Amino acid sequence: MKAASPIVRATCPKTMAGYSRTACATKLWRLLLLLTLPATVQAQFNYTTNSGTITITKYTGPGGAVTIPDTINGLPVTSIGDHAFDSCYNMTSVTIPNSITSIGWFAFEYCTHLASVTIPNSVTNLGVQTFCSCTSLTSVTIGNGVTSIDGWVFVDCTSLTSVTIPNSVTN
Repeated sequence: MKAASPIVRATCPKTMAGYSRTACATKLWRLLLLLTLPATVQAQFNYTTNSGTITITKYTGPGGAVTIPDTINGLPVTSIGDHAFDSCYNMTSVTIPNSITSIGWFAFEYCTHLASVTIPNSVTNLGVQTFCSCTSLTSVTIGNGVTSIDGWVFVDCTSLTSVTIPNSVTN
């Protein structure tokens, strides 16, 4: 008989009375599911690596509440590239981590169900038409690190009622 793998031995110790193979298999399945969760989340993002940092180039997930990871494969996610979330119609919210310093051109264009956004203090600039045509966007809070907001960032955001722009913005 073949010996059990180290994961199986650690998860399912010696069989005792009342401890079934089904219970062991269920326990093992839960462990495997937990181990694959970060890979599943990371699989929702296409990205490039440059000088030891990550730029998100495209979101491919289902939408809803989206959380951008602060690291992928142990490298910091520092920027959201041009058009990275363009036309993510089903995205209702986005959490941007403090590792992000730059948000590219048209990054969230046509995210028509995005309702509110908070830009963390780590971000220093917002690219051209970052939130163009986000027709459900009602409020945006921009962090104190932002010094530059490029043109037409909120063009055609027809529901926008509140934008907090810090004194740090000089351009």
